[in-house]
Order: sequence, then structure tokens, then C-alpha cells
Amino acid sequence: MEKIWKQNIDEFLMEASREGVKMLLVGGGAVNFHGYQRHSADVDFWIDTSEENFSKLLRVFKRMGYEIDSFPEKVKNKKQNISVKFSPADLNLELITNFQIGKSFDEALSESEIVEIKERGIYKWNVLNLQDLLESKKRAGRPKDLLDILELKSIHKMK
Repeated sequence: MEKIWKQNIDEFLMEASREGVKMLLVGGGAVNFHGYQRHSADVDFWIDTSEENFSKLLRVFKRMGYEIDSFPEKVKNKKQNISVKFSPADLNLELITNFQIGKSFDEALSESEIVEIKERGIYKWNVLNLQDLLESKKRAGRPKDLLDILELKSIHKMK
């Protein structure tokens, strides 16, 4: 299961990087990136909801073998996310259309951190910066989000 998931998520990241998809790693993946290692049930990316970005995502999914011609209006209108399950046993890939941190996607993207992998070519993606991640966790307010805040602040020696 894990190997299939890793291959699929790696392929998605490589294709999205090649295509220039505007997206930010958020949620548990961003928590792990910023130093607090914990399990997450899915991998979450906040995506830009411009027509251009949706076109890029369509090309990515087509190259990965998915037959998709367009995204539903609910996705384009930020009322529904895109959830991809590569196989029944895999974690979900969640592409979030409406993520609240008190700033626009473009502002968050411009202040994000970049991850770059040099394997089978160079591919990269952006990760929500620590302050924005803490704000997103505060707004979510679930027990696991509050624990994430405590752990991240401890790791980064913040008050």
C-alpha cells in the first residue's frame, strides 16, 4: 500500500511541478515539514482556483491516466474540494479550494517555503509558512490542531 501511494503522490508532485500548478502543502504534511512528525490521514494541498490552474490540474490528471474533462462548478466556486484516492487502501490526496488563514492564496504563496527534490529531474512544491500554518490550526480549533500548535511552538521555541 505505502509503496503504491508513494509512487502516485511522487508522480502527482512531479507532474504538478512540471505543469506549474499553483498549490501549497497545508495540514498534517505542513506540520511534518515544520518539524512535528505525526500521522495524517491524507495529504492536503490548497490550490489556486483560477481557470488557468484548473487547466493545468486537468493536464496533470490526464497524464496520470485519469479520464477527466473538467471540474464541477462546486469545485470552481470553492464550495467543494477535489479528493483523489489512488487505490482503496491509500490515503486521500485532498486539493482544497477554500482555505481560511486571513489572507489570499497569492499572499500565502508568496510567503511560503519551497521544497525542491532533485530525483528524476527537478520538481518542487510550496509549503505554507509556519505563521500561516499556526493561524490555520488556530482557526480549525480541533484538539489535534491545538496539539499541533503546542508542539510546533515548542519545537520552534515560540511563545
